[in-house]
Amino acid sequence: MIELDKLPTQLDERQALDVAYSRDLYWIMKKLETGVSVLVECEKQVIPYFYMNLRQRLRESEIRMEYLDGRMEPQDGSSDESTESSEGVLRTMLKQVKYWVRNSTDQKVLVLPHIDLLASQSHSESLTSEAREVIPLLYENPRVIFLGFQDPNFSMNKVIENLFPARKKLIGIDRGSLSGLITQSEAKKFPRGFNLQQVYQYVSGLNPVRLRQIFSRLEGLDFPDSEKPVISQLREMTIDSDMEIPIVSMENDIGGYNEVKKKLDEEILSVLRYRETLQDEAELAQVDPIIPKGVIFWGPPGTGKTFFAKAMATALNATIIIVSGPELKSMWHGESEENIRKTFFKARQSAPSIIVFDEMDSFASARESGPGASSSVNHSMVNQLLTEMDGFRKEELVFVVGTTNFVSSLDAALLRPGRFEMKIEIPFPKEEDRKKILEIYSSKMKLGLSEKQIEFLAHKTGEMSDPMTGSPFTGDHLYSVARFLKRISIREKKTEFDQKDLFRALRGGDAKVRLNDNERRVVAYHEAGHAVVALSLKDASPVERVTIDSDYTDALGYLKQAERENKYVFTRKQLLADLIVLMGGREAEHLIFQDISGGSENDIYRANLIVEDMVTRYGMSEAFGVRVQHRANLSDSAQKERDKAINEILDIVKKRAREILEKRKDLLVGIAEKLIEQRVLEREEILKFVDEYVAHKQA
Repeated sequence: MIELDKLPTQLDERQALDVAYSRDLYWIMKKLETGVSVLVECEKQVIPYFYMNLRQRLRESEIRMEYLDGRMEPQDGSSDESTESSEGVLRTMLKQVKYWVRNSTDQKVLVLPHIDLLASQSHSESLTSEAREVIPLLYENPRVIFLGFQDPNFSMNKVIENLFPARKKLIGIDRGSLSGLITQSEAKKFPRGFNLQQVYQYVSGLNPVRLRQIFSRLEGLDFPDSEKPVISQLREMTIDSDMEIPIVSMENDIGGYNEVKKKLDEEILSVLRYRETLQDEAELAQVDPIIPKGVIFWGPPGTGKTFFAKAMATALNATIIIVSGPELKSMWHGESEENIRKTFFKARQSAPSIIVFDEMDSFASARESGPGASSSVNHSMVNQLLTEMDGFRKEELVFVVGTTNFVSSLDAALLRPGRFEMKIEIPFPKEEDRKKILEIYSSKMKLGLSEKQIEFLAHKTGEMSDPMTGSPFTGDHLYSVARFLKRISIREKKTEFDQKDLFRALRGGDAKVRLNDNERRVVAYHEAGHAVVALSLKDASPVERVTIDSDYTDALGYLKQAERENKYVFTRKQLLADLIVLMGGREAEHLIFQDISGGSENDIYRANLIVEDMVTRYGMSEAFGVRVQHRANLSDSAQKERDKAINEILDIVKKRAREILEKRKDLLVGIAEKLIEQRVLEREEILKFVDEYVAHKQA
């Protein structure tokens, strides 16, 4: 607890710098006294105060400093001194460096406040003319001691960085220094008994000069009843323009996904709530290191990974910045790393904050060597990301969230404990999740859906798949359904929806595939082929429905199977069963019509993907063995072996599907004709039909 009477009564910027960085200033001074050049990474706003503070300290050691900022021409021994250079600041700085490098003594430190500008590198990898001139000058006299400053928003050439054996990064402040940076009059802007340490989370990324400017401008009555107005002022003055303050409630805006919410609350939010109750510095120091600062949200597209990050930010009263992985990458050397560095700098200044790297695998995929390996740009981006994450103070509330469809594709270094140690799956929504999501949309969009209608939509969307990708319905699909219903209500001035409206919304419009009798017959036998094969294999998932009704799907027909109990552990037999079922439609057409249609396109595509994974990822091919190799890394001979192994499996499952259908042709015909008549067969009807078929056979 910070006591009011122990706070300073007055405090200027130079004193604030000394309070915040006293140990660091002492460390820098000692390095310079022993003849070691130092590079300090800090904001340009504080450089003059650093210079004044160090100049005072070094005077006692009789060491002089020359501040080479381009404002004066170098002294040449004459009595004349020109003021501003007509050649520009950079050229004047270059002349100053040249003069003092060739005329300095052992008892002089050359201060380079803008070395990052003078020795900058363009994104096309070429050095500026000033940089090409200054680099040899800086290395010309090994006895010269330099004190350089680099702004975190600028990148610098490695050759220049190597000039400084000692480096110090001074961004933000330590929590322990906060009590020395707030005056008594400023503390009175908070309620009596308010724990000022709670303010740290909002100012942790500020430099002490900026912090003093903000606190000196706080307005309001002394000792107000609530701290919210003054906290609001702090947030307004600290948030970067690229940062967003989201308003997304974990409970009211995100339906379902109770397991995800529970994990976030238990692992992060509840710990932070407990942290806010602590006042003892020792207890805080124990809690800070255990808070996970890196989170991976992984799962299929459209399941709300970024939305969860926004809800997390709202729960933390944090700002958020969402950056697309592909947009971070640049063709120019160093620009990608600079983009990451700037993003972290903005987030630290706007803390508490969350950085979301969307599509993180686009730049942070597993680093490999050899043909097809990820690029050197990706390597350097991963290294920069690790550097920034490792550079946080443990008490800073800056969280990093990565979203990806495949967590296994990320670089292993990112997944180690202490970095992205929390990996949370955001899967396709279950039926109960879909119901909760639809309830939220119905309420927010004032659709007036009844409980029965919501249950109907939740159930039907579980049976449907995206016609373009074949994936199950996600929250995005449900939002699309709700928006369609809202447009119907506006366009047709409806306050209630009928079943036809619901089907239109599920379908996305009135466009409906109209099959003639011959086409319907082909589709019926195709879907019946899938069903008969699935019913005949013990390792296949149970059949739930088979239909040729396209009232609420773009598919001409489909077979719905129940989800397996073991979703994460699958066997070779199960995958072979899936393949045989996929081949059932094609082989049924061939058996009945002695021809095949283009309706098997998606079946064949999915089958090929499964087989390729079996061969090259899961080691399930006797012919190819247990080698796991990416396509780009295969030699010509290995490619031939792989293709041969894939063809062998495809031939086996195709023949097995044909054998089943030939043996149970009567059942195939019976189900197909029943489909033509009824269009939809549910599980109970199918099983009853099978029982009758078996009884007839036995008789």
